[in-house]
Amino acid sequence: MSEKTLSELIDEAITSGASALPVFPRAITELRLALQDENRSLDAIAKQLAMDASLASQILRVANSSFYAGLGSINTVKDALVRLGLPRIVQIATLVMQKGLFAAKDAATQQYMVKLWQHSVAVALGAEWLAKRLSFHTIAEEAFMAGLFHDIGELLLLRCLEDLAAKDPNLNLPANLQRELIIRQHESKGAWLLQEWNLPETYRTVAANHHQPATEHTGTVELLVRVADMVAYKLGIAPRPQPDLVISSSEEAGRLGLSEIMLAELEIALEDSLALSV
Repeated sequence: MSEKTLSELIDEAITSGASALPVFPRAITELRLALQDENRSLDAIAKQLAMDASLASQILRVANSSFYAGLGSINTVKDALVRLGLPRIVQIATLVMQKGLFAAKDAATQQYMVKLWQHSVAVALGAEWLAKRLSFHTIAEEAFMAGLFHDIGELLLLRCLEDLAAKDPNLNLPANLQRELIIRQHESKGAWLLQEWNLPETYRTVAANHHQPATEHTGTVELLVRVADMVAYKLGIAPRPQPDLVISSSEEAGRLGLSEIMLAELEIALEDSLALSV
């Protein structure tokens, strides 16, 4: 084992660029700008999406999944745009592109990545669902993105750990040590990565604080993500399930005025989200 601690080795790998850090898919930014451009036609956006055959095929697969299923099969990106609307297609494309980051060569790491991806999708869709259910429509999109990125620090740490193990086969990396480091550092590392990606402060704040006690300064977007996060842990849609969580008595549920019925509805929404993460 190196004389340096595992934490020091990771910090060194990040700052030196020795590890292959996750790169934000810039196509997500372009698509989200299209949402705000009133001069862009559906034909032009459909053509832009269809130019990436892999992305187009995955958009069609997701658009035809049980989560978004309509009366009949959708065969073209333009059909998907017409039926589901541009905001939903941009959301699907965002999920498709983001999923590409959650891949590992090591089998055990890949297994963890799959659970982490399912958790991220569930929290994103759950936070968005909750925003709409509570009539916070103007921040629903922001809640979705904040939920999608809230655990991005775990992805960064997993990538670093995999790189360290590949470069030094003699490095001793006990599973409990890796788990402890991920739990302890994923918030700060996630906020750092989102800063590197130049993403909005709201996302960085949620990534940095989502396991810390809620305060009077905790914003609505973060409260939505925190509740969706807890429900995902309770349902086992997470790398580290917590089935005994009592969410109805939490500070976050109280601040949002959530009833037991609403939390039960949210559980159903999160279970349905698994169809989008496979």
